[in-house]
Amino acid sequence: MNSASIVITVCLGFVSPVISAQTANVLTPAERKAGWELLFDGKTTTGWRGAYADQFPAKGWVVKNGELRGELREGAESGDAGDIVTLKKYRNFEFAFDWKLGKGGNSGVKYFIEERQPKPAKGSQAGYEYQLIDDADYIYNDKHLPADLKTASIYDVVAANKPDVTLGQWHQSRIVVNHNRIEHWLDGVKVLAVDRTSAAFRQGVMDSKFKDYPGFAQIPEGHILLQDHGHSVSFRNLKIKPIP
Repeated sequence: MNSASIVITVCLGFVSPVISAQTANVLTPAERKAGWELLFDGKTTTGWRGAYADQFPAKGWVVKNGELRGELREGAESGDAGDIVTLKKYRNFEFAFDWKLGKGGNSGVKYFIEERQPKPAKGSQAGYEYQLIDDADYIYNDKHLPADLKTASIYDVVAANKPDVTLGQWHQSRIVVNHNRIEHWLDGVKVLAVDRTSAAFRQGVMDSKFKDYPGFAQIPEGHILLQDHGHSVSFRNLKIKPIP
């Protein structure tokens, strides 16, 4: 945990976290005009592949009922099907997604994934992670989670300022990267805002597990990754708007 700047505001115009299945995985005319791109059509895995792979995983990640599901049970990072990443890389963007996680669950959405070589022998590729987890009941190192390991935090670097999330229902999240400015949103509320050039952010990196990862504080661009952490997770309404 660290003292990086956190800002909370309510966005009255942001969409409710509960979205009907009939409207999922489509762009409105206004979104198309604004430059949004759909990253999941609700039917196929087009636009995604396995991390460090040319193809989409043959098992573990499936499309069901308009959801991109990780049917994962091994309990470890990349222990089942492995992570999946977007075909494209992104630098400045606004990324929106709906997600649902069960009790005791753990997953995440990472960005700035470079797929550096060599491939990690164990676990997941390092990147900035929008944490998704059972805030209240997940036990890590025999303890309940500190704030910077809870949902919507930049995992292990900057804590989100929010109450514990309720599991078993859909939530809506948003990641905004505009040059060095990063925002994390959860269910229409901005729960984290930080500048990557700030002393607080750099100190957060130095206090984290990423302190020995060269250039972690200023990775310029990368893929977006959906994490296999060995717990079942569902995603829908994955959409992105590049920012000039």
